[in-house]
Amino acid sequence: MKQSLFLILLIYLALGATPSLAQRLMDGSRRTVGYIEGERVSNGSRSTIGYLDGSRVMDGSRRTIGYVEDGRVMNGSRSTVGYIENGRVMDQSRRTIGYIEDGRVMDGSRKTIGYFEGVRITNAALFFFFFFY
Repeated sequence: MKQSLFLILLIYLALGATPSLAQRLMDGSRRTVGYIEGERVSNGSRSTIGYLDGSRVMDGSRRTIGYVEDGRVMNGSRSTVGYIENGRVMDQSRRTIGYIEDGRVMDGSRKTIGYFEGVRITNAALFFFFFFY
């Protein structure tokens, strides 16, 4: 359950879109749980919960909570906490904890736990990693 929450949150924070083309994040029942508009990440009621700025992932107060560089996912102290590689989301031991492909977010057993529209795979994976794991 904790891994499922982690994966859903990671996709939620790490997306980017233009205001007129907000990208949607949905749970397993296809209920909208968030949007990405420009660098801003918002929840289903469009309240800001975070920001993306290049390789930095920030919370709603613009405090850096993580980074992503060369497939490595790092916390705010730049310690590696996971990896994103070929559609797989892995913990720091490189154990697969989820998959991101074809607009779906799946847990380690490939059960669909969420969906995304108009979002890059890497950004979707980051959202789940930082906010739900």
